[in-house]
Amino acid sequence: MKTIILAVAALLSGLTATAESNTGKLHISEMSVNKGDDMLTLNMTVDPKAYRLKGDDVVTLTPCLVSATDSILMPAVRIAGKRAWYDEVRNGKATPLTLSRAGKDVPVVYSATIPYTPDFEESQIIIKADTATICNCKPPKEGLTPIAELNYRPLVPSLDYHYVAPLDSAEKIFNLSGRANVIFKVNRTEIDWSYAGNHAELDTILRTVNAVRDNSDATVEGIFLTGYASPEGSYANNVRLAKGRTEAVKDYVMKNATFPASIYHTSSVPEDWEGLREWIAASSIDNKEEMLRFIDDKSVSPEKRNDIFRQKFPEQYPFLLANVYPSLRHTDYRITYKIRRYYDVEEIRRVLRTNPRNLSLNELFLLANSCEPGSAEYDEAFEMAARLFPDNLTANLNAANSAMNRGNYAEAERYLGRAGDSPEAEYARGILALKTGDLDKAEELLRNARRAGIPEAQGALDEISRFRNFKGAVRIL
Repeated sequence: MKTIILAVAALLSGLTATAESNTGKLHISEMSVNKGDDMLTLNMTVDPKAYRLKGDDVVTLTPCLVSATDSILMPAVRIAGKRAWYDEVRNGKATPLTLSRAGKDVPVVYSATIPYTPDFEESQIIIKADTATICNCKPPKEGLTPIAELNYRPLVPSLDYHYVAPLDSAEKIFNLSGRANVIFKVNRTEIDWSYAGNHAELDTILRTVNAVRDNSDATVEGIFLTGYASPEGSYANNVRLAKGRTEAVKDYVMKNATFPASIYHTSSVPEDWEGLREWIAASSIDNKEEMLRFIDDKSVSPEKRNDIFRQKFPEQYPFLLANVYPSLRHTDYRITYKIRRYYDVEEIRRVLRTNPRNLSLNELFLLANSCEPGSAEYDEAFEMAARLFPDNLTANLNAANSAMNRGNYAEAERYLGRAGDSPEAEYARGILALKTGDLDKAEELLRNARRAGIPEAQGALDEISRFRNFKGAVRIL
């Protein structure tokens, strides 16, 4: 049917305001087009009495659904002049039910149903009119006349996204933390440099400290060191070891970093039972559940706990001592620092490129608001906020709105999973449901958001009503 498609394109370019009379020219009335999910039905009435044909002429009217890429022919209506009508009926070529007589017969009530696919979202119904003579005494004629324009293109919702300004804080306080597994000799508190890994472990602390020190916009507020000993030997000795080993690590850091002694803070945990419990819980070691119950039993005194544990689990203890306990002797560190505030958007933009961790949530929001909504930089600011503050409800909510705005619904759903249950988050989930076609869920969520005071929710509910009532646009020509 490519010939019809090309011919229609040429015909459409020449249409004028007189197209409103196209159905009248073809003597068509009571025309309607109805679409189901996968079928399309054309109903119309053709009036043969209005046709003035010469006796030998036969007109074949073939409706055709035509889009830019495809076309479908429907059953034809045939109307004949007097001699042609008698010729076909008498010779058995047609019956009065399949061939109407021009100027005489009753109206033809026509109905045809054809398959519908999205290829025909924007299309036309064309009448292909072929005129021929039974005597073949003159060449046949062809004509194409559009009688209806169809537009079933899905509605694009007009929606407002509800971005939330983060709460501004008086100070920008950040933390960097980690763990160093410094190996000490049994019952000793001084660092033994013969263990090759000790340099590397301590350097992890120094690298973190120095990274903050070298940041010109940062002021270190405190360096916190917590030393842990493994649960073996006497409790009193473990208290001494944990404290002494923590002080040894602090002395090393102080000698290699230029900070005053007043910002260092130390603490210690004599026996890392929590670390042991975490390892056992994740393992498949024998007597696992019994060991966990023992560790959770707070009635056992610290002074006796090691001995009782060793006696209760004599088969597992040597393995734990050799393979798990070394990792329980560690030093955890945290550097707390303050970053100066940025007020100029251009400076925020520069910091985003060079050291984004210096930015607060509020500063990233300020940058986003200076950008064109939907631009790459606009989206980047909200994505960076969610990446730098992954547990912040506002950061995740705004990132979800940004993702929806650019059509990434899977990413939006992921962000909304961390956006909490605020009215703004409920509204955003309603918008996502509307965007993805779940109108029932969208309506429920948006009604909740409206009751909670989100003004944009009413507009979104109006869009749902528009979606539910949309049956497509049909213009009869």
